[in-house]
Order: sequence, then C-alpha cells, then structure tokens
Amino acid sequence: MLGLLTILFAVLLPAAVNTPEGEEYGPTLTMDDRTLYFVGLNREDGSATEDIYVSRRDPRTGEWSAARRIPELSNPYRNEAPTSLSGDGRTMLLFVEGRMCFSERGPHGWTEPRPLPSYLQLGNWQADAMITADGSALLFAANYPAEGEEKASLNIFISERDAQGRWGTPYSLGPAINTPGMERSPFLHPDMKTLYFSSDREGTLGELDVWISRRLSDTCWNCWSEPENMGPDINTSGRDCWYKITTDGRTAYYAQKSGRRHDIYAVELPEDKRPQTITVLQTNQPMAIENLLFETAKATILPSSLPELKRIATLIQTYGYRVRLAGHTDNVGQPEANKSLSQARAMAVRQQLIDFGCDEAQIQAFGYGDTRPVATNDTEEGRSRNRRVEILLQ
Repeated sequence: MLGLLTILFAVLLPAAVNTPEGEEYGPTLTMDDRTLYFVGLNREDGSATEDIYVSRRDPRTGEWSAARRIPELSNPYRNEAPTSLSGDGRTMLLFVEGRMCFSERGPHGWTEPRPLPSYLQLGNWQADAMITADGSALLFAANYPAEGEEKASLNIFISERDAQGRWGTPYSLGPAINTPGMERSPFLHPDMKTLYFSSDREGTLGELDVWISRRLSDTCWNCWSEPENMGPDINTSGRDCWYKITTDGRTAYYAQKSGRRHDIYAVELPEDKRPQTITVLQTNQPMAIENLLFETAKATILPSSLPELKRIATLIQTYGYRVRLAGHTDNVGQPEANKSLSQARAMAVRQQLIDFGCDEAQIQAFGYGDTRPVATNDTEEGRSRNRRVEILLQ
C-alpha cells in the first residue's frame, strides 16, 4: 500500500499586503483571524524605519483590504512592531526600540505606546511579547541569561499575573525550551498548551527554525515536551520567525525572506503540528460552544465538557464580558418539549459558569427549541449541528 504524501504550499499574501519595493513581516492576527497587523519597512507609504500596518479580510470573499499605515503607532524616527493582541483586539503589545510596550485602541485610534513595567524589561533588548488568551501570563524573548547560562543569550521568559492583576517576576520557560543559542518569537495558542517558537538549537535546518512543544501541566509553566522541528515543509534554509497560528489551528502566518526582502505568507499546518481544537469567543457574535456534551435527552453536562467550560469562564472573568446563552435543538420531538430542553441546557451551562466563579448577574440564558436551525434537519450531521448552546459575549 502506498503511503499518503502531504505537500504543503505556502501562499504569498496579495499586493494589498505585500509591496514590491518594501518589506513586510511580523504578522499579528486578531482572534477572529480577520484583521492582520504587521511591520512595513521602506514602503512608498511609510518610512525607512519599522512602521505598523493593518489589513482586514472580507469574511465573504476572503480578500484582504489595502493595508494602511497606523500613524499613531508609526513614528518615522523609531522602530515599532506589533507582537500580539488581546482577545477583544483592543490592547496591542508592541516592540519599540528594544523595549516591550502596549497601546490601547479607543474611539479616536491607538494611544501612544507606553512601556511595560521596568522589572519586566530584562537585559538590554526584549521583544516578541504576548499575553496568553486567558490573560494569566505574559511570554516574551529577552537577551538575558536563563538557568545555567554564564552569558546572556536570547531566551524565552514568562511572568504570571496574580488575582489582583499584578505581574510577577519573570522566569525562564525552562531547559526544554531555552538553550545557550537563540530562542525567540513565542506563540502560545489559545488552547493554552501548544507553543510555537523559533530557535537555532541542534537540529535546525537553517539559520532559525520554527519548533513546537506541548505544555505538560496546566499548573506548570516550565514543564514542556521535547520540542519538535516543524520540518522541511515549514522551515527553510533561511530565518524562519514570527509564526502566528490562526485560532482554528489550521493556518500559520509568517514572514519569509527571499533575497534581501521579507514578505508575508500563509501555509496550512499538517495535522500533527496543529494545536488542540478550542471554542472561539468573540464579542457580539453568537457562536456555538464546541466540545459541549449532555446526557441524551437531558440537561446533565457530561464531565468531559467541564475543561472547556472552565476555560470559557476564565475568559469571561478576565475580560468582564456580559454573557447571553442560547440553547437550541433539532426538530425531533414535540416543539414544546424541545424548547423546554433547550432552556434547561442553557440554564445548566449558566450554572456551571457561575460555579466556576462568573458573576450570575452577568449571565442570561434562553431556550429557542428547534426554531433557529443552522443546518438541515434532514440528515444526522445537520441535526447534530442544530443541537447546540451558543454564547454571545458583550
């Protein structure tokens, strides 16, 4: 029997993003994968320093809008680069001349970047900062010694945030991740387990390769699996860095250098290099809670669903969302019974979120029975999609 050969093809983003005269790199995505921030250098509409640009993708056509320079984040006399965004897209972490800074988006645009606290700025250079999806930790790269190192090298560090919102003293991600060489560009997927980063460690195919590691414990930040090279379908003989993975875990955005120029590409990840499937939560969108299972014809939540609901509860508490839950069923059975079941299941989810620490005054639950299908009820697959609980965050 012949084996299945998977060939991955990188796609160059269009001229709306990449320009022939300039360089584009450092892609950063919003959690809905529809807005792309990136670095532009030597573009006709920019400057000779690193500026920050934004492009938005039309959800119907998939086309990217013409990228525009963000003037309030693009000082022509200094280098700026986006590194990550908060879940609601309103806070940006960015690199400004070797320091980690943040900016907040309001009705009149982005605020002037302000540096993170000085105790988080290790050594003479730090970058690639990102806050985890649940808001509990800050990851970044710094030119600073990790454990066992006599001299400084680029390593990845983490700072945990306590219940009062204060950032703790940074410490190394541990020897499984950091080496005496170069480690940078950490990206922890919203599944809170899968880490992608760049390194020139032993086994690297080029100047800098992308590696993947899995977190071994939900309570340990320096417990990681042995990193795996993402392989020749992803890595090149050059400098592979700034990989950002879409929330659905299927696609990676990154910069690739060809000759003297960087451009931004997208590539579909192989199955074994994807993160864990998660529920996507975005403000003012109804979206079905995935991995949510009940006992047949009952409102009893199965234990296997609790980790996902706990993760959702953490996000709700971190960002202070108001929540509207909507229960739905297929059209099998009597309409009144379906409406009653959908209401009971929505209420069960509400109670579980409250048990995980959410404010009950912030959560409403409604049941709509079989009146709002999202698929046909003529097939089992369609009926399965219609049996759902949706969450709206406001």
